[in-house]
Amino acid sequence: MDVNDYADGETFKQKLNIFSKYVKEKSDLFKLQKNTIPYVFPEDDEDGAYKTYRYTLKCKISDFTYILMLKAICNQDMGIKPRIFHRVYFININKNTIFHVYDDRGCDVLATSPNTIRDIYHTYNDWILEYDRNKIDKVFN
Repeated sequence: MDVNDYADGETFKQKLNIFSKYVKEKSDLFKLQKNTIPYVFPEDDEDGAYKTYRYTLKCKISDFTYILMLKAICNQDMGIKPRIFHRVYFININKNTIFHVYDDRGCDVLATSPNTIRDIYHTYNDWILEYDRNKIDKVFN
């Protein structure tokens, strides 16, 4: 999960407890790691004051209630709670894939090899946004 800090003190005014709502075994939260990385949208950070904190939790899909988390991500623009405004990435280290739902309008699926997600490409081809279609079609054809 990427959390942006806009150097205004607002990001961490309230306790960041997003993971605790969705992790089944609270003891797994001790495995949560935090790294500071350069702000992910440098074009929006003229002064260089912004930071991105990347939280990672190595776990199995059965360790948390991912469906509720996905619903919370989709709720971010709907005015419905719960909601998550941060970028959440589901990374499968065995298949080398990344699944990122950005809001209720869509998601990104990435892989180190097109063959890994070729079935997804064919099954959900009609879900591909038109402005991405040519670029994505070139990868799979």
